[in-house]
Amino acid sequence: MKLGPLVWSTTRPARIIPAAHGPFLRYIGWSLRRHFRAVRLAHGGAAPEDSKYYPLVVYLNHASWWDPLLMLWLGKRLYPGRPQYGPMDAVELDRYGIFKALGVFGVEQGTIAGARSFLRNSAALLSEPGAMLWLTPQSRFADVRERPVRLASGIAHLAMRMPEAMFVPMALEYGFGNERLPEIHVCFGDALKGSALGGGPREILEALEARLESTQDRLAGLVRDRNLDAFELLLSGRGGTSLPYDLWRRVLAGLRGKKVVLEHSQIQ
Repeated sequence: MKLGPLVWSTTRPARIIPAAHGPFLRYIGWSLRRHFRAVRLAHGGAAPEDSKYYPLVVYLNHASWWDPLLMLWLGKRLYPGRPQYGPMDAVELDRYGIFKALGVFGVEQGTIAGARSFLRNSAALLSEPGAMLWLTPQSRFADVRERPVRLASGIAHLAMRMPEAMFVPMALEYGFGNERLPEIHVCFGDALKGSALGGGPREILEALEARLESTQDRLAGLVRDRNLDAFELLLSGRGGTSLPYDLWRRVLAGLRGKKVVLEHSQIQ
């Protein structure tokens, strides 16, 4: 049977199609395990329990190409049951059309019409019971050490339009530790209602920037200290150093009747 082209709704800003969403999330989990040693979440920060009664906006620094995939995976892992949405540059969304089935809506960059569309679509989606929105308001890839943190003004106008929504800063870092593969470190700041961020767009924007910068600074300190007890392990990926060396260690362990541990940090 030949299927016709997918027709996307013109009245709904974004759609989540379970037939595509589930398999793609499994692919993301597989890909994270293949390319990263671990995903770790810093203790002491996340949306409070009562936030399930409010629209939720998680906004984060834009550190890597991996960010959209990680947002999808974290959403399912940390906020199961919530309808989850996010914007993407309209040109990029046309290029990566699969995201249209995953709750992503297009935004025309750098235009007044695009800004208005972002606010209208975001507010419409957040009006859905339990809905949440993921944002990277730096609107570009930025080094995690870049200071001061600067965000596009759209998020401040969204807070004014959605005063009951909870806004939560989230910091991301990708880096190498003791193993061959890199790790992803995640840290949440405190949630705050849009109405508590300030009275005008400038004041709100500065508050959002300061809260994200503070969360990034906290995560940077935790990563620098390399204290694994400060993190919860969300995902464990592949260990080992190199294929020939790992194979040799497996052979030796088998001859000695011992269990092989491939992690570099556990090599005796």
